[in-house]
Amino acid sequence: MNLELMLGIQIVADVILCIAIVFLLVIVTKEIKKRNSGVDPAALDEFKSLIEESRRSADYLLQTLDEGRRSLKEVAYALDEKEKRLKLVTEDSPGNFPKMSSYESMTDNNDGRWKEYEQVITMAERGVETKDIAHALNITEGEINLIIGLNRKKNENS
Repeated sequence: MNLELMLGIQIVADVILCIAIVFLLVIVTKEIKKRNSGVDPAALDEFKSLIEESRRSADYLLQTLDEGRRSLKEVAYALDEKEKRLKLVTEDSPGNFPKMSSYESMTDNNDGRWKEYEQVITMAERGVETKDIAHALNITEGEINLIIGLNRKKNENS
């Protein structure tokens, strides 16, 4: 075999190989375009179900937030009402509770409750707990807290 024949065979083989590569590239490109243009129906159904579940979760979250907002408004309204009542009670307190220094002049006109009030305040200032004061004086803890709070408010205003 001569050199020219070998070169000719090599050139023909290279051309055939080049045509085969181009042919394979065309086929692969067509397959890629087919796959990209079409969507897998199973994946699409799963995607739709995920979107629907997400929408339901968002609706539930919004509903829960709305209920929480309404509850918070109700609590705020109740607190405002209680604050108004407390202000009325504390505004009336200076006329209802005498100052400690003028206790002796008021005892003639009172039924002994002022002495209990003074005892509550004295015991509280000594650090006696509310439940112990209530037990010792036979007064409810709520009344004791009210007496202490009114006394504190009176002292703040003085």
